[in-house]
Amino acid sequence: MMVLHRVIQAARAGDLSALRKLSSSGCLTVSASITDAQGAGPVHHAARCGRLECLRYLVVEVGLAADARALNRATPAHDAAATGHARELQWLVNQGGCNIEDQDAAGATALHLAARFGRVEVVHWLLLVGSVAEETTDCGAVPAHYAAAKGDLTCLKLLVHQAPG
Repeated sequence: MMVLHRVIQAARAGDLSALRKLSSSGCLTVSASITDAQGAGPVHHAARCGRLECLRYLVVEVGLAADARALNRATPAHDAAATGHARELQWLVNQGGCNIEDQDAAGATALHLAARFGRVEVVHWLLLVGSVAEETTDCGAVPAHYAAAKGDLTCLKLLVHQAPG
């Protein structure tokens, strides 16, 4: 089992003080390639754990990329959407410059992942800001397919209502 880097542990825990110390000691720099076994870095982990202050710090002060890609091509926005962290997703899109239509290696967008995991608030927000409900993955699935497969009627209604025709 791989032990997570101290920077990733701090980002997951929301320990801003530890991140600042690691940065000032030279352990956390833009050039340091700090990732887990799946290629997800500290920004991914802060996003998926709902750690907005750490997310801001890592992107704004340290200069890490808000749209970094893991090995599966997922961005921190994908992670925030999948885990239902709307504030972090909104920050990544509005201040971090992330594109809501970025696709991972399977062609999934943040909306696909939010629908797959039943993240109603995130689905609603993504649709409000123009996420495309008809975007297909590499296997032809639209977000409504994921909501239907999960049996999530609330997400499904939002997605079907948004789709034209």
